[in-house]
Amino acid sequence: VLSTVGVGVSVAVVATAGHFLLALPWTTALIIGAILASTDAAAVFSVLRVVPLPRKITGILEAESGFNDAPVVLLVVAFVAQASPGATPDPWWWVGVKAVLKLVGGALIGLGIGWLGGRILTRVAGSSALFSIGILALTVLAYAAGATVHASGFLATYVAALVLGNMGLPYYVAVRSFATAMGWLAQIGLFVLLGLVASPTDLPQQIVPAIVLGLVLLLVARPLSVLVSLLPFN
Repeated sequence: VLSTVGVGVSVAVVATAGHFLLALPWTTALIIGAILASTDAAAVFSVLRVVPLPRKITGILEAESGFNDAPVVLLVVAFVAQASPGATPDPWWWVGVKAVLKLVGGALIGLGIGWLGGRILTRVAGSSALFSIGILALTVLAYAAGATVHASGFLATYVAALVLGNMGLPYYVAVRSFATAMGWLAQIGLFVLLGLVASPTDLPQQIVPAIVLGLVLLLVARPLSVLVSLLPFN
């Protein structure tokens, strides 16, 4: 619920603030709201290592920080497509139906590849190095399979990784170390790319809008998304 309804509430609140407080066009406001809606998984994992929360809540928050990327990617792509010149916008209800189908399809693909791939790798396990590469290959396969059938490759990858991580596979320490190293490498590459596309001369004029939307996200959108998501659970 946090990854779907909560994301929707967060997008709506931030987009509304962007439109009425910063006079942004609705399309631009919705795109920014979608981009800001998901939590940063790396930051969430880092914080939860030192915050003394019950293990079940920690597990839910860690899982949600990864799950929410999938619906957010679909929203960003849908909003950008709606804003493209000459594009014929799909009805909003159809956008919602396609998003649900993509998420369900990605989850099923991730479950299947994670479970079947983990069992096959366990039977043919050789050295720890090759086993680690095999695990990585399965997550790449999950994304490729999801993208090929137009499902959510992000969700397929994440669900496959969750299944693999809880199967009690051999070479646990080696696989975890390899995955951590690959994660750091991916983050370094991401920030290098962000630096390449950022224009320092344009940053000063964006300081005030960034602070306004950041405060709305932190103080209004995120708390409200959690409250709305928890209503059905008393």
